[in-house]
Amino acid sequence: MSDTRAAQPIWVFGECLVDDFGDAKRLGGAPFNVACHLWALGETARFISRVGRDAPAAEIRGLLRRWPGAAAWLQEDAQLPTGRVLVQRLGTGMHRFEILPHQAYDAIDADEELRVRALETSYLLYHGSLALREEGPSRATWRFLASRAWGRFVDINLRDGCWQRPWLAELLQGADTLKCNDEELGVLQREFGLGRGDAEAILPALAQRFGVAEIVLTCGPEGAMHWDGATLTRSHALSTSVVDTVGAGDAFSAGWLYARRLGATVAKALQVAHGLAARVCALEGALPEDPQSFYPAFVAELGVAAKGAVRA
Repeated sequence: MSDTRAAQPIWVFGECLVDDFGDAKRLGGAPFNVACHLWALGETARFISRVGRDAPAAEIRGLLRRWPGAAAWLQEDAQLPTGRVLVQRLGTGMHRFEILPHQAYDAIDADEELRVRALETSYLLYHGSLALREEGPSRATWRFLASRAWGRFVDINLRDGCWQRPWLAELLQGADTLKCNDEELGVLQREFGLGRGDAEAILPALAQRFGVAEIVLTCGPEGAMHWDGATLTRSHALSTSVVDTVGAGDAFSAGWLYARRLGATVAKALQVAHGLAARVCALEGALPEDPQSFYPAFVAELGVAAKGAVRA
């Protein structure tokens, strides 16, 4: 990534929600988690989402007060509730998710201010797929933002009932970076007829089919791979005492973006991404309760330079 583009902001688009474990509730949503990690590491990011007029929305706004201006583009919906996901613990850190339909994040609006800023600003757009599950306001806003961005980091989340083949193809087409896990790669392989074989065979076929510049594939404890059209790079996951895997993939994405914007090589960026994901797996929840100790320790351990002060 060039120095000029590394200095340009990341616009993070998509859901913020509450993960409801029954006995506990935690703030989450992949874009929300990624934005919080990036802010804590000193990155310039804008978070574009929508919440209801309810207690979870107040909690989200309260957390975002850690970073000045973080809630500036957080929209409020008078009818729809803040997103909620019912989470069932399965043991060994794994979970089953029930994602409730038609939530506030399905109705993110491209208001006049957002449109003007998009026309005036050069930005990298990070987005997932969950907030694009309905043909409605969020998908229309995403199409506009994607058309103005200089690049897209696509972090898919293929939960049952939350995606359809036609728009998934639209979402993948021309992505600068696609990040997915090994299970999601299997879905893409089947849905788009990418042939037989292991990841080494499927990644080039996927990149060619949709014109994707690079793919980052996470494989849980087996590590990760990166394909850039010419070279396949592998990396090993870091060992950790797993408490909770919720948010690990989001931490990986944030670590990758952070390292690459600092000019790290692919191999180093994968190491940094694994490092942040491992630290999050050792927590209950997707975000640390004590960012002032969590992020400086991560930065020191992985040998990367922080861009700014971590705020409490």
